[in-house]
Amino acid sequence: MILVLILAHLLTAQAEFTPHFRKFLHDNYGVTLVQELERTDLGGDASLGGKSNENDVPTRQAVILVHGITNKISRFNGMADFLRGKGYSSSSIYGTTWGDAGRTPVGLVDMKCSYVKQIRSLIIAVRQYTGTQVDVVAYSMGSPIARKAILGGQCVDTREILGPPLTELVDTFLSVAGANYGSSLCIVPIPVGTCNRRTGLHCESTFLQDINQQRRYEGTHVFSVFSTSDDKVGFRSCGRPVSPIVGGTGYVAKTGMNHDQVMDNTKQLQLNFISKHVPV
Repeated sequence: MILVLILAHLLTAQAEFTPHFRKFLHDNYGVTLVQELERTDLGGDASLGGKSNENDVPTRQAVILVHGITNKISRFNGMADFLRGKGYSSSSIYGTTWGDAGRTPVGLVDMKCSYVKQIRSLIIAVRQYTGTQVDVVAYSMGSPIARKAILGGQCVDTREILGPPLTELVDTFLSVAGANYGSSLCIVPIPVGTCNRRTGLHCESTFLQDINQQRRYEGTHVFSVFSTSDDKVGFRSCGRPVSPIVGGTGYVAKTGMNHDQVMDNTKQLQLNFISKHVPV
């Protein structure tokens, strides 16, 4: 029994795609996309999700978790485990790792088109795989990246055409400690890196202007959870709050929580928004 429990824990930690989902991706999109989404180049904990077999019917609408700057998706294993404890199965929880999981120093990471395309591909694939709308929970820098993935249009750095908005594929979009209008740490723009004016978190960057010039494209329901005491994204920049999505369905503002606490200590609130569309 102890060995079974240990193996179960290891299988949870090694959160790759299931063979069933991997085969679906391979058959429908090709081996290149499998590699781009599963990210085994970063280890066995850089992706998660998928049915165990054809008869494994999801009991809940699929949730896609989108991590933040310099993380792997395993940073949010706690949220995935919480969802499992509330009735979600592995066939209803998905994630990939964008970026290089911290190999690039935090101050040099920006919002590249390749990251946007990766999240967009996952949303499309999970929607096709599960046959239902998806919920997207995006954290920190992952929020503006996911919003651009849903918005589509043209990438601001490479000028690649992403395609039309994916709004109809998303039921609930939830931003948690999101850098949706920049970061208060990026008061002074720099030519490259996280605070650049093109693909960075400076409040006037081209990327942020692009995703914020339209409203309510993120999904049927759009919510934000943030803190006035956030120590990484901050609270205000360019004279406005940086996290709450303007035009969204609603938001919850916390006080006294730092950046990581907002992400880690509001799990029930996050679940309420994606499952009931209300905070309680």
